[in-house]
Amino acid sequence: MRISKVCRALSLILVIVLQYKLALAQEDRFDAGVAATERGHFATALRAWLPMAEEGVAEAQNNVGHMYERGLGVAQNYALAMQWYRRAADQDLAEAQLNIGLLYYYGYGVATNHREAVSWFRAAAESELPEAEYMLALAYEQGTGIGLDYREARRLFLKSARANYAPAQMMFAFMLQAGEGVDSDSFRAYVWGKIAELNGSEEAIDVTSIATVLLEDEEVLEADAMVRQCLEQGLDTCL
Repeated sequence: MRISKVCRALSLILVIVLQYKLALAQEDRFDAGVAATERGHFATALRAWLPMAEEGVAEAQNNVGHMYERGLGVAQNYALAMQWYRRAADQDLAEAQLNIGLLYYYGYGVATNHREAVSWFRAAAESELPEAEYMLALAYEQGTGIGLDYREARRLFLKSARANYAPAQMMFAFMLQAGEGVDSDSFRAYVWGKIAELNGSEEAIDVTSIATVLLEDEEVLEADAMVRQCLEQGLDTCL
């Protein structure tokens, strides 16, 4: 039996409509899980995400892994957390790659393996995930699981800092003030330390306090003006 071109077109439209409705339904379920988490209803969030995770939605798999890792709405189980993270990481989800790296880095549910952690941080950093860039930079700065490299650490911290990740802003300021691999630069350390402070980093106060003592009053005023400029014009071009 042959199907007319009109019938074929209608069938195709019907398939597209059904796929669109399915995508919207999945999005609604995912968002419902996020909303439940924000209210502290973790078991409800897990019920929303688990079917999606089993269907292969990487973001849901990562979230289910997180629930098992933290014991939110379910008994804590690092082995199951790793399984779900790996399923999401196999789909190149950077957040899942980062989470696997963190498990290896801190030895949660597995033997501590900094080299393995670094390989996962690197994979996630290739997707320009600021948190992964920060962890990779931290490994370079400490020589943990990889050779000590202050230059690469500063580059990655700055990249993450410009994406407005406060821990990276603080660490970049720290490296500048401490003079790790370069001469100490109190001016830039003050600028990035203040930006980190405004972004919620309490640790950055230690850096800016030292920088303030080492700078002249006029330099502090100039640095404050630079902070305002960076925040107004965007961190991408901040020094």
